Order: sequence, then structure tokens, then C-alpha cells
Amino acid sequence: MYRHLFFLFLLINSTAVFSQISPYASNLIDPALTENANAVVRDEVVEITVEAVDKMKIFTRKVLTILNTQGDSFAFAGDFYSDEMKIKDQSLLILDKNGAEIQKFKQKHFKDRSAVSSGTLYSDDRISYAEFTPQDYPYTMVYESEVISNNTIFVKGWDPLKGYLISTESSTYVLNNPANIELRYKERNLDGLHIEKSFPDNGLVYILKNLPAYKSEPFSPSMEEFNPELRVALKDFSLVGVNGSSTTWQDFGKWQYENLLQGRNKLPETTVNKITQLTSKAKTDVEKAKIIYDYVQKNSRYISVQLGIGGWEPVPAAEVDQLKYGDCKGLTNYTKALLDSQNILSHYAVVFAGEEKKNIDPDFTSMQGNHVILNLPQENGEDIWLECTSQTSPFNYLGDFTDDRFVLLVKPEGGEIVRTKNYSLEENIRETSTTIELNEDGNFEASVVQKSRGIPYGNIYVITTAKEDDQILFYKKNWGHLKNLNFQKPKFINDRENQEFTEVLKFTGDRYTSKAGNRLLLPLSFFIPSYYSLTGSSNRKLPLQISRGRHDVDVFEFVLPAGFKQEAIPEAVNIDGDFGSFKMEVQVIEKNGRDVLIVERDYVLRDGVWPAESVEDFRKFMNMINALGNQKAVLVKSL
Repeated sequence: MYRHLFFLFLLINSTAVFSQISPYASNLIDPALTENANAVVRDEVVEITVEAVDKMKIFTRKVLTILNTQGDSFAFAGDFYSDEMKIKDQSLLILDKNGAEIQKFKQKHFKDRSAVSSGTLYSDDRISYAEFTPQDYPYTMVYESEVISNNTIFVKGWDPLKGYLISTESSTYVLNNPANIELRYKERNLDGLHIEKSFPDNGLVYILKNLPAYKSEPFSPSMEEFNPELRVALKDFSLVGVNGSSTTWQDFGKWQYENLLQGRNKLPETTVNKITQLTSKAKTDVEKAKIIYDYVQKNSRYISVQLGIGGWEPVPAAEVDQLKYGDCKGLTNYTKALLDSQNILSHYAVVFAGEEKKNIDPDFTSMQGNHVILNLPQENGEDIWLECTSQTSPFNYLGDFTDDRFVLLVKPEGGEIVRTKNYSLEENIRETSTTIELNEDGNFEASVVQKSRGIPYGNIYVITTAKEDDQILFYKKNWGHLKNLNFQKPKFINDRENQEFTEVLKFTGDRYTSKAGNRLLLPLSFFIPSYYSLTGSSNRKLPLQISRGRHDVDVFEFVLPAGFKQEAIPEAVNIDGDFGSFKMEVQVIEKNGRDVLIVERDYVLRDGVWPAESVEDFRKFMNMINALGNQKAVLVKSL
């Protein structure tokens, strides 16, 4: 519909479109749309036509003005395709700042390559794209494509805001539904926007005008939380020729189990016998599960395999058992099969993985997720979760890759939305005990024992896989305020059972103290507390969010230089507020005939969401932490 209107417009107004009075001349952009923007979506049309339960056409037209070199990251002109998704037509037109034509690409000029990374063993996904090297800015690209897909389980939704630092002048979403399949849709974050809507013939039309760019702000929520969006799905759908129908997560999970998982858990009898023997002395199902998880980690490895039903069907367990590798789907299904062989209940769980928390939408049933993990339900406690792609992750440890988010459990009786483990503030602890022996010149010898649990555990234990030189370089970069460090070989203790990682470090350094006449100034924070500097936040628009809290407990024992004693030490501090707390106490004791100055520090940063106007209070809290962390003691030479 909209495509034909556009071609008619071109036919009548061809002279205007490609002359200096082109509607796409960059000087016609409203200044409100160039503020904080590196690019502007001048006009976007996505028109989807559902012709049958297994046939869908997607016409895309995108007119994008790139304002500067930073905007080139948005200048993608291409489409993905596979055996089930064919590109019927593509074209690209490049216009200069006045809207005059610079270069034209027809489909034969588009390049083609695999759409998968080097870590993928098998996949039929590819990408067809055009490359353009700009000589001047601003410039405008007009990209059009038509794609035919047989996978109607995925219906492209509407996302008129493409990211930070890009604005939208006009965006149109059209879904034509001549097949009259029941349509489901969900609006998110559309309130207050200039949007026109209509619903002709069981379809959808959404038009948005003039959406300014968002500037990325420190500690802002993920874009998913505020990005305007329309999610769309069909009640009846097809995935690589396999039809389904659902409106609830229970129905959809049942369809996934019956069509993607059922019958793919069979194992060779020799493997079942081996697992039975390995677990024969275990007294509980949890003990058996630990043995099985350890077996999978030692006898398989991760390789991406994007085949099967649209890349969503796991490789059969027997094949993983034979080849000793698989992707997240295959390894999770394989682990589940091994547990099944010992009558241990587990559930295949679909999740959006990544350090930034993203949920399977519990209120909108559709094909979602980018990863699979395994759930072991527990009647008398918190469920157990297994990351089956990792050869190093402890039993029942998720870390910040899949923590605290909604996931879909795929069960024989149907799907269920549950939440993965949230690592509480009490669990996310890093404790450090450090002895620093000082001499009069400010040089020092330090011994550090640092223990990490919870999320901090997952962020550090992988250091054991690095070379010694890289390990030492890591510490030198993290402790850049300490000068001329010279390390002994680091020692590490990885307590996987209790998920605690211990670092034992010994090193020397120079000029930690500074001289002031016959006095020494001693910084009391040998390791600087995590401090976040927020600048330019007075006009903040987005809420402030801390996704994961932290709790750092530090004890520094400074053995004073011979002949020196304390002249002045700070008083104890104890502050507590909405964002966290900070406590520090300093005392001097005698140990082994030497004066020892002991600093005990406890720093808490809480997770939560606060309104944009609270950023000034957060900045004051951070500045206070920084100031308190920079306190010094004054040492004087005794007579």
C-alpha cells in the first residue's frame, strides 16, 4: 500500500526529489532533531503483509541522514536471509547534503557474506549489504528492500527509536493481514508521543513524527525500559514448515517442547551406564546433578551450531555425546538428557543473556530469547541453575550473564515464566585484607588477600586462565595509582563449591607516602573505593538505575616506618543514605614492637531505580565517597 504511494510520489515529483529543493536536504531538518544527534531517520516505512500462516512479505524503506562520522555506525544498508527468508529486491541511493544523487546501488551491486561469527560451526544465515565510503557530511541514504519469509513465528515489530544519539523525523509501521490470522500486539512507552493509529481489516498502522534523540547518561536504565515499541505476534504461525498456534506462554511452551525438544534426549546405553556408575555413591539428587554437570564440563565444549528448526532446535543428545561439542541448546539438552537418565527433573530454560538484564516479556507470548540454560526445581529451597556452555562455571552459578531476569521454562505440560537468581547485596561481597610495610622514602612491601563472592566472583575467577604476565598487567592497570609495582607470582584459590575466589598477592612499590618537611602524609585508602564521576547531569532526562549492588569490606594495616608515629588521624566516619553507605575507622596499635595504623573501611552501593532529579544527590554521595577515600594520616618522626 505505502510502497505504491511512494513510487507514485517519485514519478510525479522526480525533479524535486533529486534537486537542491529535495525534501531530504539536510538543512530542512528541524534543529530540535539534530540536538544530541549523530543521525536522523528522515522517513522509515516498514510494511508487512501476512499472506498465509507460512508466508509473509516485508517491505522496508529507510531514509537516513548521517550528520557526522559518529553517525556512520547507523548507516547499515542490508538484510539477513536464509533458506526460509529470501530477499526479493534491494536498492540503495546516496544523496549529498542538498539531496542530490551521489551514488546508486542496485541489487547486483550488493555484497554477500555469512552472517555468523568465526565461533559458529554450522549455519545457513547470510547477509546481503551495500558498502559506501562517505567523502563529506552530512549525507543521506535511501535504502529499500523486499523480503519474503516463511517463518511467521517472527513478526517484526516497530521500534522507531534506533538507539542513542539518533532522532526520528517520521516512522511508519503497517501490518496488512489479508490472511485474517488473529493478531496480538503490545504497546510499550508510547505515552506522550505524537502517534497516529488505525486498525484497518485486522491490521495495524502506526505513524510517529518528530522524536528527538536521547543522549546516553551514566547509570541510565537499558533502552528497553523507555524505548517506544510495538510488539507484534500471530496466534497461528509457522517455523520452517512446522505450524503452531498459541496465545499463552503455557501453550507456546508446550508447542516448543513437542516440536523442538521431544525425542531429542535419547542417549547411548553405554553412556547411561557410565553416568549411573559415576553417580552410584551420591546420596541425593543434587549430589548426582553436581557429578553430571562436572562430567559435561570435562567431556564437551561449546561451538555454535545454527541449524535445525530455524536455529532453535537443539542437536540430539546422542550426537553431542558422540561429537563432544554443541551450542547452548545442544549442551543444555544433553545435560538434561543425562539428568533424565537418573530420574532427576530439570527444565530447558530460554533466556535473554548478557550483562545488561533483559527479560522474556511475561505479558506477551512470542518467540524470544538468545540463549538457553538449565533449571533444576527444588521443593524446599531456591531452584538450581546451570550454565551448560561453560567449562569453568561452578555448579549453580549464573553470574551477571543470566542473573535476575524472567525466563521461559519449556515443560511437557507447557511453558512457565520464572525469574532466575538475584544475587543480593549480602552475597555480592569483596573482602580485602592488606598489610603494607612502609619505609621513610615511601617505598612499601604489600601482602594482599582478597576474597570475592556473588557477582564479583564471576568477574575475577577467569583470571586463572590467563598467562602470568597478563595477570600481573591486570593488577597494574587496576591499581594504577600505585607506582612501580613489582609482583611475585600471584596465587589463586578457586573454591567452586562455596563460590569464593581468593587472590593472594605480594608486591613492592614506590612513593606511596609524600613528605612535608619532617612529616609524612599517608593516604589511608591503599585501594581506592569504586567512585563514579558524574558530569553535566543538571538536565538529565532518564531515571538513574544501579542494576547490581556491591559491598566492599577492606582492612589496611600500615606498618609505620621505623622512628615515625602518628601525629594526626581522621575521626571515624559513618554515612548512610538512599544510594548506599560508607564507614571508615582508623586506629593505631602496637604489633611486634612496631606502630601499626589500621584502617577499616566498609562501602555499600545499593541497587535500585531513582528519578532523574535525584542525580544531584547521587553525585554528592559519590563526591563524598571520593573525599572520604582520599583522607590522609600525618606521620611525624619521633625524637
